[in-house]
Amino acid sequence: MGNSYVNHTVRGATPEAVAKLLKGRTAVIAATENDCVVVFDSECDTEDQSLITELGEKLSSELNASVLAVLNHDDDMLWYQLFENGKVTDEYDSMPGYFDEDSDHSGALGGDAKKLSTAFAVKDEVGIARILKSDKYAAAVERHAALCEALNLPEFAAGCGYRDIDSGELPDGLDETDLVKIG
Repeated sequence: MGNSYVNHTVRGATPEAVAKLLKGRTAVIAATENDCVVVFDSECDTEDQSLITELGEKLSSELNASVLAVLNHDDDMLWYQLFENGKVTDEYDSMPGYFDEDSDHSGALGGDAKKLSTAFAVKDEVGIARILKSDKYAAAVERHAALCEALNLPEFAAGCGYRDIDSGELPDGLDETDLVKIG
């Protein structure tokens, strides 16, 4: 069985503002130096896409920030939604129909390199587009790691969710002192 996780990367909000907004939830946040805060939410770790969307909308609208919500299921499928001003402005699915037995799972759907690069203030649209469309990634976590690097997001966002942190399995680059636990 492969890696499964969910997290939200918020660009343009302080860790304090994110923590305040998450009051009443069970979550962990980690701040980074690139104007990003990564949210690991226990409820979203159930992989319910409607819950992931709901939290992404809330974070984006109430913090006036760009948010990249990511779901990696069993290292087979990478799905993300980009939120700006509380609205989904981009969505990507590396294996559409993954949960549908009748699907042929052919080709990734969505993924707008220009919107991603603009939201995270990077210039390599061509490189981002290659990552989204490439068939060279054996595992979804590898594609996510490449996206994190291209978007200048924290390396630890790829491969880590609430369950990992809650069980004490911290990825490289993340220390217990970097975390704020909520709930």
